[in-house]
Amino acid sequence: MKDNINAEKVRGVIFDLGSTLLEYETIPWDDLSLLCLDAGYDYLKNSGHAVPGKDDFIEKYIAIRQKYRKHSGETLDEWIITDAIGELLSAFDLNGSASLAEDFFAAYHVPLARQVTMFADAPTVLRTLKSNRHKIGLVSNTIFPEDAHVEELKKYAIFNLFDFTIFSSSFGKRKPHPEIYKRATELIGLAPENLLFVGDRYIEDYVGPSDFGMQAMIKFREGRPYPDHMPENVTVIRALVELLDYLDLKIDDK
Repeated sequence: MKDNINAEKVRGVIFDLGSTLLEYETIPWDDLSLLCLDAGYDYLKNSGHAVPGKDDFIEKYIAIRQKYRKHSGETLDEWIITDAIGELLSAFDLNGSASLAEDFFAAYHVPLARQVTMFADAPTVLRTLKSNRHKIGLVSNTIFPEDAHVEELKKYAIFNLFDFTIFSSSFGKRKPHPEIYKRATELIGLAPENLLFVGDRYIEDYVGPSDFGMQAMIKFREGRPYPDHMPENVTVIRALVELLDYLDLKIDDK
């Protein structure tokens, strides 16, 4: 693949989160979400709530999720899982407590949190960038509350390496909406041409940033909907550590 990264211009690197720094998809997302839903359902049942049949509960959840996904896909407005959970609970008259949706999410999130891992080369890459005075940002599409992801980053001791983080669930727009890239440039304090965006999705992490004037590269992940014939000007890496070669940086082993 032709190298189209101008290392001399790059003063900051913005990363995607899932499948780039942390791995969430050890099983397919839809399968994982059903495991999470089971955990939330069991929480309600064990807490003494009059729950409906599980099949009805799952069917309603899938319908609500599809509605939110459709709207988000059409508008690039982000949705948040706790809103969908609140609607699900209301559909079965289970909204007696203002905190019930949050309590449900806490149980829902446990199976997800249990299987999240960090790519082994992520800390090395982040520390090397930092030691070479590159600014570092994070822009993530997510339906989960920001606090949950901050805790994940703190768990792996990489949160403090970022100069800024943007989570679409808090920002309100999702990649590839141009406002999310604009906000990233404002927070990092660099012009788009001085930024490199790295992520695993073609539209969100390559086309969107490129259209905004950033440099971009794809961290390849099997199963993503990439073009059948990747354009020649797209830089692709298979492991995060390869990024350092493109920027002519030596690994910081400290």
